Amino acid sequence: MHKVTPRSIAYVSCQLQFALSSVTLWRSIDGDFDYTPFWHSIVDFFKRPPGHTVRRKVERLLAWWTRKIFGTSRHVELSDGAKANMSVNALARQRVQLDDAAFDSD
Repeated sequence: MHKVTPRSIAYVSCQLQFALSSVTLWRSIDGDFDYTPFWHSIVDFFKRPPGHTVRRKVERLLAWWTRKIFGTSRHVELSDGAKANMSVNALARQRVQLDDAAFDSD
């Protein structure tokens, strides 16, 4: 993900609504609150703005959120070497080595 989308805003909005509520179990309908139309109304607001002026404002708002979340630098694809050196991949390699060592010792 390298930009904010209408669906990502809807997702975060649903998560925030749940976090601010007093409920402890996630359900699509929570008492008087229904997450499904809430999510769809947010996505529809961004996907189907009423008119050219609102469409431009929506595009500017999405661009603003993208700058705030991801910064202003251009998205750069990581090289295979950089990906291989990421900590998550290093941990995966260590796990394979430990599994191999455990298998060999049995």
